[in-house]
Amino acid sequence: MAEDLVAPSTSPAGGREQLGLALVGAADLARLERFVRAYHVEDGHSFDEGRQPAALAALVAGEPLARAWLIRLGGAPVGYVVLSLSFSIEAGGREGCVDELYLLPEARNRGLGGRVLELVEGAARALGVRRIFLEVERGNRAIALYRRAGYLDHDRFLMSKLLDR
Repeated sequence: MAEDLVAPSTSPAGGREQLGLALVGAADLARLERFVRAYHVEDGHSFDEGRQPAALAALVAGEPLARAWLIRLGGAPVGYVVLSLSFSIEAGGREGCVDELYLLPEARNRGLGGRVLELVEGAARALGVRRIFLEVERGNRAIALYRRAGYLDHDRFLMSKLLDR
């Protein structure tokens, strides 16, 4: 399982802030759910009481097909990121999806999102991931961040179907 990840980050004031990802555990469930609910409200997604709480419980219990981390800045939690794992013939093996990435509004516009992506990509490499992708709503302000980090918009679109409805 991927461990906690830490990287130095320079604060706008010139000091050093420690940016890290702490793998979630059972004690983090309430905080993770608060962050996820905030993200869903902000991004215009519904929070399905029949789906999301069970998924979050699985994450903190060590779900083998995903990794979830609390994003910490100077030790304080400022968001979360989830990497989901799958397999792709086209990619040549394992692939990963940055399922959700959320930073509190006061932690944004400081270059932290790009640093978080670098840490997640390092964890993905350690897990044998060959390709990483993410899903983002058209018009989302984070698209520029993702492009700067090297993510490309392909001439494809995502289709999905919920199987338990």
